[in-house]
Amino acid sequence: MASLTRTSPRHGDAATPIAEARDARIDAAKGVAIVLVVVGHAKGVPQLVALLAYSFHVPLFFLLSGWLSQRRGMRAPAEATATLARSLLVPYAFFFLLAYAYWLLTRQIGEKAARWGQTPWWDPIGGFLTGIGPRLYVHPALWFLPALFTTALAYLLLGKRLQPGAIALLSLPLALLWIAAFPGAGVRLPFALDILPVALFFYACGAFCVRALPLPRSAPTGAACAAALLVPWLWLAWSNGRVDINQLRFGASGWKFVLASLSGTAIVLLASPLAARSAALRWIGRNTLLILCTHMLVFFVLSGIASLLGLFPSGSKPGPAWALGVSTIAIALCVPLRGLFARHAPWALGLRGAPVPAA
Repeated sequence: MASLTRTSPRHGDAATPIAEARDARIDAAKGVAIVLVVVGHAKGVPQLVALLAYSFHVPLFFLLSGWLSQRRGMRAPAEATATLARSLLVPYAFFFLLAYAYWLLTRQIGEKAARWGQTPWWDPIGGFLTGIGPRLYVHPALWFLPALFTTALAYLLLGKRLQPGAIALLSLPLALLWIAAFPGAGVRLPFALDILPVALFFYACGAFCVRALPLPRSAPTGAACAAALLVPWLWLAWSNGRVDINQLRFGASGWKFVLASLSGTAIVLLASPLAARSAALRWIGRNTLLILCTHMLVFFVLSGIASLLGLFPSGSKPGPAWALGVSTIAIALCVPLRGLFARHAPWALGLRGAPVPAA
């Protein structure tokens, strides 16, 4: 996520880029966002928890991506495109192939046989080539990577002529019109072009907020402001209903979706000085790409093991304890996985090379 990537473009005529010192508050905000993503994907998560998490966690990631792109500064279009491809599309391809191999090996086993047994082996390849979310069923979470790639490129092109605030203002009515009209057409576009109008608004908001709305430095002040937004966000999220951007579901109202997303995002950002006190959350936030790309694979493996062991008899379903347990395991496994990939396959995480050992 360019909160997952290392760099992204920014407006070329803006002032000198802000120093790229690592901000623990942003790391913590990313940590909260990816934890919500993982828990939201787990089987057995309570519907209320999923409804609240989905109301803003994807817009939060797009906004953080725009925020980080603005801090890191403008690069030449060719260089920025190459960096985005290395940081997003290479991990997208690698983890798709990994998930595809697992799907091929297990699709005739147990309950999967009834669902996937008659599906042609080549069918998932169409999802990979198009990047269309619902077709990426071998690894549903990967849809975000081509979506962010498309959004960052669109922002790069627009940012050559427009300031971030102007892009946000212009994209808001387009996003609202798109939400109202496009999902009903029943059409999906490749590489998240059908999500772009919405994603671009939040991405541009993030770029705009770097200078216009700096993060609070005081944990008590930030937490108090976050608490003040809690009730409005809860009402907006609850009254708007279930959101799933990947499925082009935006709830009952485009305005409520936007306001709930911005309110939930603001709560996380305002509370980020407090969240940044957690070293674990900061680490999670520094490894969002790895967690995004591996947690569904861990879920699939654990669900397969549970099915073979008969942990869930016919008719029973996983509950909140299962959702919390598998989410914890998926995130914890990223500690050894990070070392493994950084040493042997850094390119799979969008890194240029293995880190130099400490002296």
